[in-house]
Amino acid sequence: MEQIAEAIYEIIKDYQCDYDARKFEITVEHIINWADQFGKDGLFVLEELLYFLPSIYISKEKAKNLLRESLTEIMKFYRYRNMIDFVKDSHFFDTQKPYKSQPEILEIIDDILRTEYMIEYKDFTDSPKSNYIYFDDILGTGGSVFKDLKTWLSTKEDDEIENYKAVLADSKKIAVILFCYHQLGYGNMQYRLMKEFDDAIKKKLIIGADYIIENQVKWPTQNLNCLYPIKEQSVAALEYLAKLEEVYERVPAFRPANMPKNETFFSSPENRLRLESIFLEKGLELLAKIKSENPDKRKRPLGDTVRSHRTFGTGTLFFTWRNISNTCPLVFWWDVPGHDWTPLFCVKNRGL
Repeated sequence: MEQIAEAIYEIIKDYQCDYDARKFEITVEHIINWADQFGKDGLFVLEELLYFLPSIYISKEKAKNLLRESLTEIMKFYRYRNMIDFVKDSHFFDTQKPYKSQPEILEIIDDILRTEYMIEYKDFTDSPKSNYIYFDDILGTGGSVFKDLKTWLSTKEDDEIENYKAVLADSKKIAVILFCYHQLGYGNMQYRLMKEFDDAIKKKLIIGADYIIENQVKWPTQNLNCLYPIKEQSVAALEYLAKLEEVYERVPAFRPANMPKNETFFSSPENRLRLESIFLEKGLELLAKIKSENPDKRKRPLGDTVRSHRTFGTGTLFFTWRNISNTCPLVFWWDVPGHDWTPLFCVKNRGL
């Protein structure tokens, strides 16, 4: 087990490296202690995690490289010959609170522009803008991005027309640049914007992502690079699902047993089934320890989700150096006093 833990450590060792108040430091011992909580399944959990972890962990250095590439790509997409002209014409959304992901991403972008292009993008804050770019790390359910874009699209700037009308008229362009998004969550966000404003918004909103989680089980070619259980589950799991309220049945709780057709994310179809079952059952155990009379209905064993969806959770398997999404399975981040569980990735600012 130690050898596998050492290999995992080499991948995630910079997790919260620039956050002094982190509760747990990533060490080989910490990784082993987390795995030991799965009992006899501990070694298997680490082996399977190591199999897919290299493709789903974004270190701070990798994040910087990806953001550098994104800036260059969108500059070329908007047909600018140089970065300074592009930056002068561009507004980078800064709508999130200081402890959220967007400000940290903008700090990296600021560093790239200053050190590599000798540009301070904040120097051009008052210049006219035609490009509006929303950077973030992960789009899970799509709720946060929808809220921020809705606010901006509804706004009139300089007592002119609403921004969404300017976007439809091509006098303003809007783009969302992410490290990762869920297809289902992005589709939901896109649909809500269309209903809120105009169907044509769909064609005007540019989306860029370095990694896409394919979780549309109604599409037969999906890779399902996430946790999405089949129907054959324990009695306890099925009873939990049946008790969920505010049901929106269009989002399936289960994936078909024959999906994905070709397993490319987990080491084998059998190991996918096994890991899904282990994380689901452990997540149910953790939720059962909650004493609140009004527990958060978004909290599910496989991660937070839209409260009206009757599912076990979003099942996100994607991590960045700065924090872990609450749409990831609870086993990765659950840290509640008295629940006797040590997370692999400690959480910062959750619930603020």
